Amino acid sequence: MSIELLCSTGTLVGRANGFNHMLVAEYHTQIEAEAFELMMLEAFYEKLTTVARDLTRANVDIRTIHFEKDITALLGLRGEEARGEGLRRFSLNAEMGKSVGAKKAVFHLWDGRFSPEQIENVIALLDTLYEICERNGLELVVENVPARKPSPYENVEEIARRYPKSRFTFDTRHCHFMGQIDTFFESPLWRDRIGHLHVSDYNGKTVPEMWGVTRPILHPGEGIIDFDALFEKMPPCGAETLTLESPVIGADGTLDIEKLNKTLRYLASKMKNL
Repeated sequence: MSIELLCSTGTLVGRANGFNHMLVAEYHTQIEAEAFELMMLEAFYEKLTTVARDLTRANVDIRTIHFEKDITALLGLRGEEARGEGLRRFSLNAEMGKSVGAKKAVFHLWDGRFSPEQIENVIALLDTLYEICERNGLELVVENVPARKPSPYENVEEIARRYPKSRFTFDTRHCHFMGQIDTFFESPLWRDRIGHLHVSDYNGKTVPEMWGVTRPILHPGEGIIDFDALFEKMPPCGAETLTLESPVIGADGTLDIEKLNKTLRYLASKMKNL
């Protein structure tokens, strides 16, 4: 089974261009990916219907949706009122995924600020989160984002134990930062439980006072990950899709489509062996 090459809309849409989703509608036919992953942004909440309509009318082929990242903090870091807001936003993201035709939902179930108790609390919410996604035709694929304790792999392993049908997103940047690439590759979970792949690079540093947040997000070859070696030793897995997350947004909001396509061509060449 071949893996489809996707491009995140986050490579095109960001703060520098006013979170303008219409750039995806404008440029998607010029991008050398088979389809797209919609990066949900907080700026979209005030215009969810408009964003879904515009992307659908432009025939943007969206296979996955990356749920808004701040939902994580609402579910795990604050009180019951915030948790209710987190669940409300999670539902809105799931409905958005359904509206644009996505089949998978990438989600950060925890982040680097979470304590072991908080991670356990959000894992306990998975019954509800899976149900919301299933109702909207989405497969929830929890991502291996950084965590101090338990580690990302330990969290994935625990979820897999509790939910035999669960699958996950493997992110190269997060996994390299945690030093767990070999752990995942050698795991019995790798072949059957990895449903989606994320690719990006980083410079080895994190955002000050935000442990685990690796920025800036770089293209393969710009950072510290040896992607030739990584793809060489990556075992076959059951992932149907791989998404490039590295942005090409200039400080003035302009887009470097040539650079984006160069990276996509590199990934396409490596994926032939997966």
